Amino acid sequence: FLDAYHALRRDAYADVLRSLALAARSLPEPRLWELCAKVQRGAQPRAAELCAIRGLFSASPLGLSKLRAPHVKALSRVLFLTPRLPAPLLRHRLRSHVLEIRQLDQALARLGPSELSEEELRAACYLRGLNSTHLSAGECRAWLEQWLGLSCRLQASEVSLLANSLVLLSLNYRRAQA
Repeated sequence: FLDAYHALRRDAYADVLRSLALAARSLPEPRLWELCAKVQRGAQPRAAELCAIRGLFSASPLGLSKLRAPHVKALSRVLFLTPRLPAPLLRHRLRSHVLEIRQLDQALARLGPSELSEEELRAACYLRGLNSTHLSAGECRAWLEQWLGLSCRLQASEVSLLANSLVLLSLNYRRAQA
């Protein structure tokens, strides 16, 4: 069932990436455009690359309150939230959900991913956008550590980057494409 649900989620990944690339064209800073192109070519960005552009996600056009409605709907589908609501309500629900994940990340960082059982590790990855069903525990742990490295550095005002990172860090992660 996780594969079937992830296939539904994965359908929204292209829409998120397309929306990011569209927004990147309106920015004078080329790094986001380059990052989107890299992901579209099949590469996976590192957390450090995402941290380097974090400031772009606090204001227009990439701040969560400024995202275009199709982008917010696609991010909602990634998180299995209904996209059939008005954009302001979707933004509120999305912000609430991603901030909750961020709080879980902070608690998990204090605990340490090494303390999770394999089942908990896989569930933690899946919640954050990665289809962990075909990955080893070591691959899941490595990905989760990278995610936590990004999540725990971000401020609440940069929640849009964290939401988009559900796609950017998961889309091309090794065999997670299955």
